[in-house]
Amino acid sequence: MRNLVLSIIFLGIVGYLGSMLYDRAFLSRAQDDGHVYSYPATVNIKDAADREMLVTLLARSGTHIQFARQDSQEFVYPISSLDLATQALIRMYPNDGIKNALEVSEVAPQISIKDLHISGMNERLADLHEELRLLRGYRLPAAETNSQRRTVSNDIEAIKLKIRKVELKLAEHLRYQN
Repeated sequence: MRNLVLSIIFLGIVGYLGSMLYDRAFLSRAQDDGHVYSYPATVNIKDAADREMLVTLLARSGTHIQFARQDSQEFVYPISSLDLATQALIRMYPNDGIKNALEVSEVAPQISIKDLHISGMNERLADLHEELRLLRGYRLPAAETNSQRRTVSNDIEAIKLKIRKVELKLAEHLRYQN
């Protein structure tokens, strides 16, 4: 009976230590000064030309990172094209390899983060114009009361302001690109 109890305790300790080692090795967690570096993570990446973009870091390999823009489109980008501070930050995250690499767009080295950001703004602008068209074409005519019409009109004005804001950001980025 004593051997049974000791073997159960031994198996419990081995199981606990095994799970701790498994967590460290395979669950994408690295710690530095109390900060846990794990995926997905929202980071601000900057390329060598000081153009930056807020992305969700999904994975990294030894040479590339996989990230998603704010519009959820995923890309693979070479780490060597990033500035040194961003490279150091990226290297703090575990090297688990790139997941689902066949489904992800490979970003050519000549495409910069700024180009990706500009294409994201163009897509956002197209989405806002579509939303404005739907509000004007369907929701406004379907409004039955003055209150509903005012609400839809306020929504239209809010969309127009968002469109103007994105257009101004886009113009600013394009001005500095040349």
